Amino acid sequence: MAKEKQSPRVDLTVGPVHHHLIRMALPMALGLLASMSFTFVDLYYIGMLGKDELAAMGFIVRMVMIIISASIGLSAGISSVLARAAGNKDQNEIKTLATNTLLFTVILSFTFTVIGLLTIDPLFRVMGADDNILPLIREYVTIWYFSPLFIMVPMTGGSVMRALGDTGLQGKLMLYSAIANAVLDPILIFGLFGFPELGFSGAAWASLITRFISFSAILYYLTFRFHVICLRPETLSKFIVSIKRTLHVGIPATATNMIIPIVAAVIISIIARYGNDAVAATNVATTIEALSLVLFFALSSVVGPFLGQNLGAGNFARIEECIKMTTLFCLVWGGLMAILLALLATTMATLFTDETGIVKITTSYLLIVPISYGLYGLVMSVNAMFNSIGKPVPGVFISTLRVFVLQLPLVYIAAQFYSLEIAFMFISISNIIAGIVGYFWIKKALSELKTL
Repeated sequence: MAKEKQSPRVDLTVGPVHHHLIRMALPMALGLLASMSFTFVDLYYIGMLGKDELAAMGFIVRMVMIIISASIGLSAGISSVLARAAGNKDQNEIKTLATNTLLFTVILSFTFTVIGLLTIDPLFRVMGADDNILPLIREYVTIWYFSPLFIMVPMTGGSVMRALGDTGLQGKLMLYSAIANAVLDPILIFGLFGFPELGFSGAAWASLITRFISFSAILYYLTFRFHVICLRPETLSKFIVSIKRTLHVGIPATATNMIIPIVAAVIISIIARYGNDAVAATNVATTIEALSLVLFFALSSVVGPFLGQNLGAGNFARIEECIKMTTLFCLVWGGLMAILLALLATTMATLFTDETGIVKITTSYLLIVPISYGLYGLVMSVNAMFNSIGKPVPGVFISTLRVFVLQLPLVYIAAQFYSLEIAFMFISISNIIAGIVGYFWIKKALSELKTL
């Protein structure tokens, strides 16, 4: 009888804590930086088309983030249960959970595509898109809405790799996809090398093609390198049980992640009251912001598997050390990024447009909001920690506090009575309060786990 192939797995329960965090976070940071460059590169070329196209992307990106956030939530669920299975060294459980969660991801992605195509006009009108912007939005998203399958499966598959301690391969795949997107964007937008000039829709086609390549590569490696795809009847018969386990963390984690882009979509509709320049500027600023926060995203993606494996092994001292290191890094790196963005705010804004109004608003955002990045980064990691220990509900409360209780009403008040700069200040205050609450909550949760 042939020996069953085993998934490559890195044991995170032994060895220096900082070594594991750095080894996992750096390639993940590179991959995320590359992945986020999709939007950055798109905006760079779209800015050449005109400010209406730039404003249209301001609405589109908010919708895109809702779907990506759902993927992140589902990824958190599978990462949590798989990391604990890896800590217990249960190979059959790893295959069953990975296979069935990926199948569920396929079903969910098709659902997003159908709903998205049926709700284009009403959705973006509610968000505040006017008659000048809506045709551009429709041109882009009728193509992009075929992307959810090629976004969600790679993200879920990547979380499987991370749960098994491997972030290097996922980071490389994300980097290669970003390079392909950067090459295809100008070719399809401007019609270079004999290709048709597709304009605004060219960016959507470039994204769709490169994400399909990433999707194909992820499936190949999960099948032939990690050996976690198993379509045997005995595996598929556990579909419901597997999904229930994944969604125990995945549903609250999805809620946590989707709260943020949903509120961001509402906020962009509020900011639209200041005009299309304000929408375009906020989109430029938040794109720069996403790249600035890449190390926080990377760290939050690896602390989950680390805590999950060590919880499965009962290593609480290593978990405490991880929390301490994560907090210190977030505060120091956040402070450095705030200083750097304050110095380069205007220069970075002019990379996308020379419209004076857009540059001014972008600069204001990058002077005010980055002050809170350190504690915002801590919120990301704390939410990942709660997911990894199988207690996702506190993360929901922390994100709800940050965006629903604080950010949304405060920005609305600012739009009614104050300038846009005051709205940016309220966003910063919301991040700071949520970060402080999150830190003390995770410390309390860990103390309670140790007494069980």
